[in-house]
Amino acid sequence: MNLATKYLGLQLAHPIVASASPLSATLDGMRQLEDAGAAAVVMASLYEEQIRAEDTAYALYTEQGSDSQAEASSYFPDLPDYDSGVSDDLFSVSNLGGTGG
Repeated sequence: MNLATKYLGLQLAHPIVASASPLSATLDGMRQLEDAGAAAVVMASLYEEQIRAEDTAYALYTEQGSDSQAEASSYFPDLPDYDSGVSDDLFSVSNLGGTGG
């Protein structure tokens, strides 16, 4: 039985689409959904306001007091452990670009 369908301009092998969930929030989770048979994955909505708020907060925390003393560089967060928020979503999308079949 052929269940192929077209959804939002994408040709899918079948109509099983995983909705936004904790699994679709990470690259590994999305790969698990793909391995489980999902033809597509819906990620959580991303709004311009979120991006602007994150940029503003990052600038505030990294620039505040940066010229107050020589040790000011210690004020910066460790980026590998820093909560990447919206940037993490964008990273996931860019890494998924070539994995679809």
